[in-house]
Amino acid sequence: MEQGKNGKKTILLVDDVKFNLVTARDVLKDDYILWEAMSAKEGFELLKKELPDLILLDIVMPEMDGYEMLTKLKNTRRYKKIPVIFLTAETDPKEEIKGFDLGAVDFITKPFIAPVMKRRVQTQLELSAYQHHLEELVEQKCEENDRLQYLISSGFAELVESRDGVTGGHIKNTLIYFNEFIHFLRDDPKYHDEITDDFIKLTVRSAPLHDIGKIGIDDKVLRKPSSLERTEMQYMQTHAELGGATFRKIRKIYPESELLQIAEHMAMYHHERWDGTGYPTGKSGLDIPLEARIMSVVDVYDALTSKRPYKEPFSHEKSMEIIVSGRGTQFDPDLVDAFVKCGDKIKFCLDNKEEIRKKLL
Repeated sequence: MEQGKNGKKTILLVDDVKFNLVTARDVLKDDYILWEAMSAKEGFELLKKELPDLILLDIVMPEMDGYEMLTKLKNTRRYKKIPVIFLTAETDPKEEIKGFDLGAVDFITKPFIAPVMKRRVQTQLELSAYQHHLEELVEQKCEENDRLQYLISSGFAELVESRDGVTGGHIKNTLIYFNEFIHFLRDDPKYHDEITDDFIKLTVRSAPLHDIGKIGIDDKVLRKPSSLERTEMQYMQTHAELGGATFRKIRKIYPESELLQIAEHMAMYHHERWDGTGYPTGKSGLDIPLEARIMSVVDVYDALTSKRPYKEPFSHEKSMEIIVSGRGTQFDPDLVDAFVKCGDKIKFCLDNKEEIRKKLL
């Protein structure tokens, strides 16, 4: 993380007892920039503005205690890497084990002993900085591997596209719209905690693979130059489950891979509907992963604006009307609202997709 003014690290203090905040401030104020909050709610409000380098968190607080706040921090993409030290008067080893299991890096016992507090804070900040440095080195070393990985996923996408005589260009087109839309969503405060730069990188890399399950669909159905019969449509719909199952098998070997998890979600759930009437599982609402809900919108947008055996391409305006009509039934209503706001950018992508496709893949 970046250092604050004058090269000082930033620490967020969260404690509902004013005396404890004052005491901690007296110990740390000369060496660090301090933010203070008297509740978890106040702490999260401060976190919305900027990320600290470390959080000192009281355990016993009203409304939301330290364990609950830590759980929420670790389950939020934007905050999960911030090291958290618990402030506690408890000396029960079971409580410490619980804290470590939830993701705390250390405990500082009350009443604070200044030299001990300083040393524990300094140690965790040094460890965090070292870990961050290592991550940067790994990221640099992985750039070539990332490029290779992206080319492989693009190659698989093109393989699927070469078999599909009906929706040619669809995979590349959806990537264009997905890339534009998710960057637009990153600046929306509603998605501030979920759509990080890492999330964008992983989802954009996974987007071309959302229809990978079509590899398992028979050519007679996949390449049929006319509308599908009911049974053929039901068979075609199995591509979502086939795609999800493909990535699920690979994840058994690499269970920690977030890229594979996101790719599985996109392949499996991009035909689910907000109202629960989609396929293959009937998931609804926020139970559908965000990356799949985003893909659902751009997937339909491309289908509407593209030529099919049974229709001519709809205009951007007509396509947007149809998507808006599915707000709250087929699509996440908040995403539809955002897609409308992003409409001019999406239309630019539609009008210039041939040129953009050459740059993306």
